[in-house]
Amino acid sequence: PTSQNPSNPYCHNAFSLPGGIVYFTTGMLEFLRTDAEVAAILAHELIHADKRHVMIQTARASRINLAALALLIASQGSAGPMILTSLLQVAVTNSYSKDLEREADREGFRILVEAGFPPAAMVTALEAMNYDQLKRPYVDPGVYMTHPDMQERIAYILRAAGDKKIPVRRKYALNLLRPSAESSGGRITLMLDGKPVWSCPDTDEGKEAVSDAAKKLDENLQMETAPYEITIISPGGKKTLAVGNAAIAREPLPKGAESLENFRESLVRALGEARDKHKGAKYLR
Repeated sequence: PTSQNPSNPYCHNAFSLPGGIVYFTTGMLEFLRTDAEVAAILAHELIHADKRHVMIQTARASRINLAALALLIASQGSAGPMILTSLLQVAVTNSYSKDLEREADREGFRILVEAGFPPAAMVTALEAMNYDQLKRPYVDPGVYMTHPDMQERIAYILRAAGDKKIPVRRKYALNLLRPSAESSGGRITLMLDGKPVWSCPDTDEGKEAVSDAAKKLDENLQMETAPYEITIISPGGKKTLAVGNAAIAREPLPKGAESLENFRESLVRALGEARDKHKGAKYLR
């Protein structure tokens, strides 16, 4: 049985059985933050089921057990060979298990993308697990490790995304840095994750400026954006707030709008707060 204590890392688990039945522990469902991350883990487990990994592993273990039995008979049950045989069985079986886990990761990533979920969900789920592991005392499992190292898994999924030219944009997997607009007290306010970042008078001009800024921020402000990429430039003597190469807002602003300097400070702060909600990722690769 798996503990349901959220502080216990072993409660963060999911597994599949022959026939396509997939189980999530309550701890895993509480640990994952969005539907996209649930879909990423489900995709991994569905590949295990579709590729009959349980049956493959069972067949492999049977062959190893027969070889081990022959060695035990030849050694007449001596303690040394028995211990060595047991460790060898574990090492070989776990080595086999790792190649199946890699296939489930890579193929799971593929079907996650084909299903229309944010591709980054596979990355963010593994990054969260890796960060959770870092908060606990590390014990090297040696031959008893059944999965590839978590950082290795993250690395090869990022490589697969790069090879297929699939951008990894964590905000869509985590539902962070998402803009909205609220009207109150004669002003319209641009919000990011429910917090104000810029406001204008609630006029047609102000609504248009906020709406345009919100659309451009949703497309261009990513968790992978470096803070120094949020800049104020002055082409032709008029200030423009830019994220990378995208102009978010420019002068002349609607009369009574907050300054672009305040807007920039709010964006940098919102970016930092979003990253704090998903620690452990190497955003600037």
